[in-house]
Parts: sequence; structure tokens; C-alpha cells
Amino acid sequence: MFLAIIHMSKIYNELYEKISPGSGNVDKSRMLVNVATFPDSLLHALGAYFRVPKLLEKIPRDIKGIVISGMGGSFIGGLFLQDVLYDTSNLPIFLVRDSILPQFVDSSYLLIAVSYSGNTEETLRVFGEALQRKIPIISVTSGGLLQKYSEKNSVPVVSLPQGFQPRAAFPYMAAALLSITETITGDVGLLKQLSECAENMKATRDEALMKTIEDAKDFFSNIEKGLTPLIYSYRPYISVGYRFKTQLNENAKIHAFYLDLPEANHNEIMGWRQEASDKFFATIIRGSQEQYYMTTRIEFLIKHLEANNIPTINFLPEPRYSGKKICELLDLVFRLDLISVATALKLKTDPTPVDTITKLKKHLEKHIDVEKELFPQERP
Repeated sequence: MFLAIIHMSKIYNELYEKISPGSGNVDKSRMLVNVATFPDSLLHALGAYFRVPKLLEKIPRDIKGIVISGMGGSFIGGLFLQDVLYDTSNLPIFLVRDSILPQFVDSSYLLIAVSYSGNTEETLRVFGEALQRKIPIISVTSGGLLQKYSEKNSVPVVSLPQGFQPRAAFPYMAAALLSITETITGDVGLLKQLSECAENMKATRDEALMKTIEDAKDFFSNIEKGLTPLIYSYRPYISVGYRFKTQLNENAKIHAFYLDLPEANHNEIMGWRQEASDKFFATIIRGSQEQYYMTTRIEFLIKHLEANNIPTINFLPEPRYSGKKICELLDLVFRLDLISVATALKLKTDPTPVDTITKLKKHLEKHIDVEKELFPQERP
């Protein structure tokens, strides 16, 4: 164990220097280390959630669909799950990024309320509405009001470890949601795939870390020129593309924008003209699940971008994961998370703090007493 710690410390130091000399001094809360230990977190989460089936014994199995409520970093796990099951499961998965629970959701559906802090106002409102409608609920949280009122109302809680930024807890959220889904649907094999992927990622981590930074040189170069990334992906890589956009926002503190294909080809493509060449660059996330009709569209898009001198970057999962959807998704998230942190360090920005979001939360807390509003009868 001691030798392993020494080895990883050496790798981290080498990685910091490869990104930018002295960048370890910028990363005060060691977000880079959190990203580098992504495979370990996945494996730890798998061990932590072996009790989920017993925890959910009273949750009905004959449901019409799963509704996942979450915001920000707590939303990505639901989008990941939707990507995983989109073309294989007969059970629909609806995502709610709002304060309102859709009217069609009744007691025949299952709500999974995801809030890392447990104090996300929008998610608490959806949770409170679900309680009133007698909808089965599972909460995924590290504490806060969501855990408090889940326990008061006998709602099962799948606990997330404390001490993370919400976005950094993605491995635990992903594992928790796969565990819940496998338990509810009986679709065994999801966790086995996750375990195999995590083991492989851990075994090849050192090489992947260094190679990712090398492969991202063109991306870094465009950022340092002041260009803004417009990111594209398609099903089943929508969660990866959207995650990369939000990671660049929160880690690097820069604007980045995302739209999925083929929708982008029906509108956004019109904005790619010569005048955009000194403002934006395109980043396309691709994988082995790409159908020929999607390839045809992307080939046209790339030619159009090249004709207008728009820089274009492609990111693909490692070839060894080809055909394994969960592995491809996790590999891409792992490496693009690393690129988002490396982008921050190249810009001499500490990736961890999110000061503006913190200010917003304090502003909301000052003007909105969500506990008093939603649970007036249950307060001591």
C-alpha cells in the first residue's frame, strides 16, 4: 500500500508538470487527483452499494417508468443512465431538471430524487410534490433536507459519500443509479459491466492519464487562443457531451456550449460561417455506437467546418472498449473530466471553487425558506 501511494504521488506530480509547470500549486483542493482516482471511486461505490436490493425491498417493481429529478452535477447520473438504457430497456426513463413534477407522474411511476447536498431547492420541490401524490420515491444524497425528510417519511436513502463537490461525486451517482435500476428492473449485468470497466480503467490509468493530455494539445491550443468550444455528441454519448460542457464551465470557469446531433444539423449548423473562425471551435464526441447515417451527417459537418476554417476536434473512447457501451461512456467521462481540469490549470485557474454558484445559493437561502414552505407540519 505504501509503495502504491508513492507511485501515485509520482504520477500526479508528473501529470501536473506535463499539463503546465507549477500547476500543482494552482490546484489547491487537488481536483486533478479526484479525477485521476475515478476508477477507484467506481470500484469503491460498487462495494458500498451491495445492500441496495435489501434497502429497496418495499419499492414496487411493477412500475410504468422511472423519473429522475436532479440539477447540475446531480443531474448527470440520470442522463448517463438514460444513455445506457435508451435502446435496450422497455422501461422509460424521464429526466426532470425543474422545480415541478410533470402531471402525468402518478403512483405507478418511481421517482429517484438525486441531490448531492440534499438541499437543492428544485429537487426538494419535486420530492415534496411526489410525497403528496403518494408516488414511490428513492432518494440519492449525502445528507441535508432530502435525507432528513426521506427518513421522516420512510423513503429509502441510497447514501453518497460526503466531502465532494457534486460534480466530482459522479462515479458514486452512476453506480448508485445502476444499482437501483438493476434492483428494480431485474436487468442483471449492469453492475458486472461497470465492475469490469472500472477494473480495466484502473489497470491502464497511468497510460490513459498521460496519453489524454498529449491527445488534447489541439483542444488546449484553441482554448488558449481565446476560442469558445461548441460541443456535439449523439445518443448514446449525449451524457458525455453535456458533462464535458458543464465540467468546462465549473472547472475551467469558461463558456462552453453543447447541442446533440442530429438536431444541431437542423439549426446550429447555419451559424458556422467564416466569421465564426476567430470565435469558436467545434468538438465532436464519437464512439463505436455511431450508425452510418450519423457518420454521413458528421462527415458533411466536418467538411463544412473545414471550408470555413473552423478548428475541429474529435474525441473517441479507447479502442479496447469498442462495443461496450458502459465502458465507452465511462472512459470518455474519465478522460474529458481530466481535460476540463487540465484546461483550468493551463488558464491558471483553481478548478474546485464555484464562487458564483455559492453566492447564488446564499441569495436563495436568504429569500426562500424551502423547509418552512414544503414541510411546515414536520418541522420540530
